[in-house]
Amino acid sequence: MKKSYAVISDIHGNLLALLAVLKNIHARQIETIINLGDHFFGALEPEGVAQILRENPMLSIRGNTDREILESLGKVSQKDQMERVKAELSPKSIKFLQQLPLTLTVDDLIFACHGVPDNDNEYLLEKVTEKGVFVYNDEELIEKTKGISERIILCGHSHVSRVVYLSNDKIILNPGSVGLPAYLGNGEHRFAMESMTPHAKYAIIHADGTSISIEQVQCSYDWHKASEAAKSNGSDTWAEFLLHGRMPKALR
Repeated sequence: MKKSYAVISDIHGNLLALLAVLKNIHARQIETIINLGDHFFGALEPEGVAQILRENPMLSIRGNTDREILESLGKVSQKDQMERVKAELSPKSIKFLQQLPLTLTVDDLIFACHGVPDNDNEYLLEKVTEKGVFVYNDEELIEKTKGISERIILCGHSHVSRVVYLSNDKIILNPGSVGLPAYLGNGEHRFAMESMTPHAKYAIIHADGTSISIEQVQCSYDWHKASEAAKSNGSDTWAEFLLHGRMPKALR
C-alpha cells in the first residue's frame, strides 16, 4: 500500500515559515504530518504557531525547548526570550505541550524522537568534537538505534537536513528545521549548526511496501520579514540566522 508522510521539526515560533511548509504539504495532498517538536521557543511568534498547529491535525512529540518551557513555568528563566515566549503562550498552548509524548511510532514503519529516544537534548546523527561536527559512522548509528524495531527513524534537534541509510536496511531521517536554519551550540565544545540556506525545510517519506523514497523539501517564504521580527524582539543573532542559514562572521 502506497502512503506518503510529511515530516516537520523545529518550528521555533516561525509562523511565516510554518505557513509556507503547510501550504506546500497541502498542495501535495499529504494527509499524515509528523511533527518532531520544538514548536514555540525563539524570537518570533509562539502563540501564532500554536493556533496554526491546533487548526492542522498532526502527530506531534515534545522537543527539548518544549520541555524547557514547561520546566520554567512558575519561575523566572535566565534563558534569552523564554519569559517573552511564556507570556505570549495561552493556557491552551501550554496544555498542548503538556500532553505531548516524548516519542511515537507510526504504522509499524516509523519511529519518531526529537533527539535520541531517551534524551531530547542529544543528537542522534551528529557527533560534536573539538574539531567540529561530524556524522556518526554506520556501526555507531546501528548501536545507537539497536533498540528501535521500526525501519525509518526520525530525529530533529540539529536543524540540519540529513538522510542516512544504514547497512542493516534502516533509514535515519532528519527533516531539517522549519523555522531556524542555523544556531550556535554551547556544550563541552562551541559549535555551529548551519543548513546554509534560509529556506523553511521539511521532508516527505513515500512508502510503497518495502520501497522507501525520501524527498528533502526547501520552501521559500519572507525570511526578511521574519528576520525583522526577530530583531524587533531583541535578537539580532536570530535575525542573522534567519537571513542566511549560517553563522554571522561576528560570532565565528
